Amino acid sequence: MLRAFRWLEKSLTRIELGAALLAFAAMLALSVADIVGRNLFNATLPGGDLILRQLVLWVALPGAALAVAAQRHLHLDPASLGSRPLWKKWTVLPFNLAAAGVCALLTGAAWDYWKDEWQYQSADTIWLAWMGLILPLAFGLLVLHFVLRAILANQSETP
Repeated sequence: MLRAFRWLEKSLTRIELGAALLAFAAMLALSVADIVGRNLFNATLPGGDLILRQLVLWVALPGAALAVAAQRHLHLDPASLGSRPLWKKWTVLPFNLAAAGVCALLTGAAWDYWKDEWQYQSADTIWLAWMGLILPLAFGLLVLHFVLRAILANQSETP
């Protein structure tokens, strides 16, 4: 069962990394096209700014999930007690489950927000609502990663 959880987390991180890299490449290409168009042709791509704003979320939110999977999502100096093995052993489960609970609440809120955006989106910008699906999707992935971290954190690294 633990092997399946490890496989799931590894697969999710590959998909998230691919999504973040693809979004970053699209951001870069769109930014360059916008700069070239503005400087050479005195024109910009229609909706380019809106797409760039959405792509920022498509880079940042999968990046947050990758940080959770790598256990690099929170590093505070006052919390350096977490680096002590005994302290970490006792706190990893409640901290990860609490974070999963918060992310679950945010998933619900993001889903409600997305439904409202979908309902009131005009027909010519419906693509913007589809791109906005990253919010509930990413928070749902964060829930899954925090639960997987709670399960796998105290287990040995041997398969």
